[in-house]
Amino acid sequence: MPGPGVALPVARFVRSVGMGSHHDDDLARDDRIAPAVLAAAQLALGQWRARLGATGMAALKAVPGLLAEVDQHAAHVRDALADGAGRVRRVLLAAYADGVADRAAAAGWSADEVVAGDWRRASWPSVRLLAVCVLAESAV
Repeated sequence: MPGPGVALPVARFVRSVGMGSHHDDDLARDDRIAPAVLAAAQLALGQWRARLGATGMAALKAVPGLLAEVDQHAAHVRDALADGAGRVRRVLLAAYADGVADRAAAAGWSADEVVAGDWRRASWPSVRLLAVCVLAESAV
């Protein structure tokens, strides 16, 4: 089951391409990289929202306990990815989501378990990725 170990490889990748919190201003000023990176992140997050977010957001109201579980997952992700000002960047969120999904898929997970809308027995990766969808709504 993926856990805190996912955030470290994502953080290493982000630093390796100059996107760590101390390089965010440099990235934002680089007109060649920033638009493409942000567009890719927005595309990836949009795909997660389309795949899990629609049924997941409805389930937050209907499935007892799911909102609390997603809130806890969102807090863990926020703690792992937020910059010094407490902001979560879309680029980091997208990279994190892909890392969670890749690791979970390698262990046999598929988002198909919740695509039909049955979130009552959603696995850890599905709940974590729903938390990413929730965070993406307010990410910068």
